[in-house]
Amino acid sequence: MPDRLTPRELFHRVMTFSAPGTTLATLGGIWASTRGRWIEEGMPPELSDITRMGEHFGLDPHLWAQPQAELLVYPRFEKRVLAETADKVTYISDMGVTCTEFTVDAYKSMPHFEAFPISGRADWETFHERLQWTPDRVGEAWERQKADWEGRTAPLMVALNQAASLYGTLRDLCGMERLSYLFYDDRALVEEMMDTMVALFLPLCDALFSDFTPDAVCLWEDMAYKTGSLLSVRHVREMMLPRYQVMVAKLREKGVPFIFLDSDGQIGELIPIWLEAGIDGLVPMEANSGMDVAACREQYPRLLMMGGVDKRALHFGRAAIDHEIDKIRRTIASGGLVPFFDHGLPHDASYENFLYFVERLKEVTGR
Repeated sequence: MPDRLTPRELFHRVMTFSAPGTTLATLGGIWASTRGRWIEEGMPPELSDITRMGEHFGLDPHLWAQPQAELLVYPRFEKRVLAETADKVTYISDMGVTCTEFTVDAYKSMPHFEAFPISGRADWETFHERLQWTPDRVGEAWERQKADWEGRTAPLMVALNQAASLYGTLRDLCGMERLSYLFYDDRALVEEMMDTMVALFLPLCDALFSDFTPDAVCLWEDMAYKTGSLLSVRHVREMMLPRYQVMVAKLREKGVPFIFLDSDGQIGELIPIWLEAGIDGLVPMEANSGMDVAACREQYPRLLMMGGVDKRALHFGRAAIDHEIDKIRRTIASGGLVPFFDHGLPHDASYENFLYFVERLKEVTGR
């Protein structure tokens, strides 16, 4: 592949299976504590973020961004602290969820969710007013953000996160246990909530992408755990597939070239439904849950994928890293994969192992 291709140009070739045997050599998320360890082990201290690290190590940039707009709950709830100790804080979030989380290094763990704003139809009747479309959701902040991306040479993935979800957002608003019961106790309410999500999504896309086309848009669900889907395949097919198809059609209408969906966990049983909906690709392909990008490529020759590198390999050492590199090699032989860590890289990875991974990654991707 000629060196003159920018990362953005290469991304489009990879995603159209026009660059077999090569792909972006890029980084995923890295914990702040991991960078701290590496500085102690010899990494230049000025490499304080992913952008600087990528430039220093000769890697390709790629951009993930959420639009600076009011995408979901609007007006937002006032964030209010309910209790605080030396190491924990309990508060009501801007979504109306009561959470407890650590005050130091909170990124290392999930918050504990104490209470949710929707327990049934009575709560929904009030809450849904905050999920209605109004033009003032998208304004000057988005215009400035778009201007910053003009002339970009790195591919841009716009993540719509909870605004582009039929299950994950409802789980966040109801709690997983309560939502699971609602699929049986009040299916009509769940469908009404999903329809409200779609009704917000459609004009939101019109406003965001009327005169701007990102390189990809990412939907979001997080609807699987280590062994499988959190919702039955039957429910996904009956209740979510038709609505996904409406959402995908809107993105196609706006000219979005590649549509991804972000879900953790073992998503193997959901992939056929998402492909049927018209979704092109998946991220992060969590290896710890048995998602193997090489095996998925064999099963789904045109599935686009991002992520898929088992972060644990950088703890276990060179043999484990070599295994990941071979997996990448076999997958990019036909194209359609941008490999990076399947989640943020924790601080059990040594700097020495990271340097070895970077060199092997550049070697296998031809960059």
